[in-house]
Amino acid sequence: MNDMKQIPSSWPKGTKTDDEVLADQLASDPRFAAEWERLALARMVAVQLIGYRADRQLSQRELGERLGVSQPRVVELESGEKNPQIETLVKVAAATGLEFAIDIAPIGREPKLVGRAVKDTPAHVYAGASLLVAGA
Repeated sequence: MNDMKQIPSSWPKGTKTDDEVLADQLASDPRFAAEWERLALARMVAVQLIGYRADRQLSQRELGERLGVSQPRVVELESGEKNPQIETLVKVAAATGLEFAIDIAPIGREPKLVGRAVKDTPAHVYAGASLLVAGA
């Protein structure tokens, strides 16, 4: 999503930004809101991969070759419609240099591991990437 904050003056009055449309949809459709939350990781990975590919002027096929996957798999990763497995994130990090941090905590408790609890923990090497694992 492109964080459109301002509507051009040439557009019809009452036109909503994409953020406003999304907020309306999230507020009015609980099933959509649940799915939106469930796919937060997939969307973040998609944005990172699309940005990586665009910055390097790579086709999806070329990115697939770097990742060791098919072009249709790159399409799937860039769609943001399916959460990637940890092994996929490791493969992407190893091939692209992108870094991912995921901190999972129960509802009502602020995630605290990323950036704090693991800062002095040594990383594991796995499949060509450094993997930092912690629990609390």
